[in-house]
Order: sequence, then C-alpha cells, then structure tokens
Amino acid sequence: CRGFTPKLAEWYSKDLQGKGLEVVFVSADREEQGFKDYFAEMPWFALDYSDRKLSAKLNSACGVDGIPALVVLDGDLKVITTEGREALSADPKGEELPWHPKPVKDLSQGPGAINETKTVVVFCETQAAAQQRGIEEALRPLAERYLEKQQSSDGEEPLEFSFMMCKSPDGLSSKVRGMSGLPTLPPKPHEHPLEKKAGGGGWGCDGCGSGGGDERWRCAQGCDFDFCAECNAKVGKEQEGLSATLVLYDIPDGGAYYLAPAGVEITAAVVEKFLSDFSSGGLQRKQLG
Repeated sequence: CRGFTPKLAEWYSKDLQGKGLEVVFVSADREEQGFKDYFAEMPWFALDYSDRKLSAKLNSACGVDGIPALVVLDGDLKVITTEGREALSADPKGEELPWHPKPVKDLSQGPGAINETKTVVVFCETQAAAQQRGIEEALRPLAERYLEKQQSSDGEEPLEFSFMMCKSPDGLSSKVRGMSGLPTLPPKPHEHPLEKKAGGGGWGCDGCGSGGGDERWRCAQGCDFDFCAECNAKVGKEQEGLSATLVLYDIPDGGAYYLAPAGVEITAAVVEKFLSDFSSGGLQRKQLG
C-alpha cells in the first residue's frame, strides 16, 4: 500500500484530479499518529480518524474485507469496481475513467476475482497482438453473457464464471504458470540494475514467485524487487513456440484447476465445450502446486 500511494499521488495530481476523480483515504491504522503521518503524504481528502463507525460502514458497503483496498464509486456512490488498484495501474492517465469492469480482464494486471470465482484464463503471452485480439473477441460474448446473468439477479447470485487473458509475462504470469505446471516465461528486465546478495529465507522471486533460495539478485536502487538465480539468468530472453493455453481455475474448491488439450485453437465454441465438460464432470481435476 505504501509503495503504491506515491504513484497514485503522482497520477492524481498530474491527470486524474483534472478529469474529475476525487480520492478519500479511509485509514486502517491502529493509532491516530500513524494515520496523521501517512495522510501527510497524500494530496486528497481523508475520513476523520475518530469516526470509526462510519469507517466500518464504508468498508461494509464497499465490500472491503482486507487492506489495502481501492474502490471506485460513481456519482451516486454505487460501486463501479473493487479492483481500483489494478484499473489505475493499467490506466494512470484516466483514459478509461471511471474504469467499468471489462468482461475479459488481464491477469498480468492483477488477480481479479480468481480467488473467489471460477475463472477461465487463456495464457497467450507469446502470441502476436492480432492473435490476442482474436482470442479476446472469442471470449468476450461468453464473458458478457455470464455477467448479464449475474447482474439480472441484482447481484443476489454469484458470478458463475469470470474470464481473463494473460497477455504479458509481467505480474502474476510466471507465478500462476508455475503453480499450474505450465512452462514459465523469461521475465522482463527490472527498471534498475540488480546486484547479487546472500540468499536464505524471507524473500520471494518477483519473476517466478518461488520463495527464498541460496542466490538472490536484488534491486541496487532500493526497490523491494528480487530475482532468483534462474530468473536472473533468463531475464530478457525470447521465448518462442508456445501455443495459447486454456485453463479453468476453481480455487475455492481447494485450489483445483482444469487444462484444455494442448495446442487447441481458442474459439468461442471450444471454450463453451470446455465449460460444458467441466459442469458435467468430464474434465480431469488437477491441484495447484
């Protein structure tokens, strides 16, 4: 949260405030002095720290069950998205303000609802832009159908399936690939030089998501960023020959996932058949590692 706040403050002052966005900080600090120190870094409004009852009501109304959380509301104070951090990080200039949720989201920009909702993900990081657009066009009508079904129930029924693509090796791509037994991709270079440090425990690789190790490559400029030895050796290399991969994640079911046949062309008909087979129990259950 504290690493993201300076970026948000920059985006807010440079572009977002001028486009009509206002921000209200609702503190979860345990002590008022901590709230004051943190709020001093912010160029926007804040809820009075002493008003704990209103803070609890806002958390409940916005569906906040953990911190940090960035929720975007419309002019009538209705929730547009609870995934504000991902939305703003992908669009810091506010070109798509107020960031209504897209039917097909990008996993490399954040996890979305994958931990709470059965989620179809197509990994297509190495595909050409035209191929990625074709996959998105195949997924969009299905995603819209399930969203409309959920919205027609006035939110009383949970979303049956959400849909995502992974277009870039950035973000969660390598971690989720590794947990799913899929080939991992070479990570992109960090913005600053890295230097070799002693390994051990208490750290994780920002490339593949592995924890700890004997060799650690850490940002020389002080960022909280590390590569393991393997990712540092592969950084920036090209990865070719990987076809798009269709996966269904059912994480609420104890970390289950289901793979479509390797090399299958991603069309609307293929995805519909895949979901039908899942619903009828015709797919082999796998366990996230």
